[in-house]
Amino acid sequence: MKLTKLIAHARFRLIMLLLAADAVVFGLTDPQQVPSFMLAGGFLLLAITLYQIVLGLLQAANWYGLPGSAHRKRQARTLTGLVAGLVALQSIGELGSRDVLVLLPLAFIAYLYISYGKAAVPAEQPAEASL
Repeated sequence: MKLTKLIAHARFRLIMLLLAADAVVFGLTDPQQVPSFMLAGGFLLLAITLYQIVLGLLQAANWYGLPGSAHRKRQARTLTGLVAGLVALQSIGELGSRDVLVLLPLAFIAYLYISYGKAAVPAEQPAEASL
């Protein structure tokens, strides 16, 4: 893909905007001095940025010949939740190797559970017109 085409893509512009917002928020704040709602807001901004990056990478992998998936958003949400959870544990000093070994299978099971739940829900039947 040409660079001008990439820059014109809406997702690329959104990711660049989110990365700039991340740089401003995390560059100008001191975590020791800001109120707790700013820490939560920064974490949400980081999670949104990570989600958009993962979604963009999954889409780019599809463009470059790797098999795509119809469940790209579900995969991105699961991977983002896993990484955001690891970042949250690391930021409070509670991340260890055991935590990673426990969270990886749990994230996989959560993905399968969510996928199964979506597949098991039947499509809505159109209501018949009553006379």
